[in-house]
Amino acid sequence: MPFKLKDKSTLFGYDKQTSTFDTPVFEKDLGDQVMAEANRDGTIFINKGLSPKQKEDAIEHEKVHLNQMHQNRLDYNENEVIWKRDTKSPMKVYKRQELSEGNANLEWENEAYKS
Repeated sequence: MPFKLKDKSTLFGYDKQTSTFDTPVFEKDLGDQVMAEANRDGTIFINKGLSPKQKEDAIEHEKVHLNQMHQNRLDYNENEVIWKRDTKSPMKVYKRQELSEGNANLEWENEAYKS
């Protein structure tokens, strides 16, 4: 009996249109306030229901954060965001509960909004 193989994007659940080989993108329900998230494992979550233009902009923004993480300048855990502007600057630790995450005034966000 013949059978049809599933597409890899269907099998693994990533968004075929926006993913690249090194950056899989997954659509998820992220709530009303979040458009996208960059993850330390190199993946990006984008909020379901975004327009193609919003997806493109959000992914471009989150790729800046992925680069910051790759350069060991940005890290996070459940309670903190750790930021280092450059190799000569000290590391700063911010309490997540005290942050307005995504705010363009935060140094790591400012870089991402400029790109």
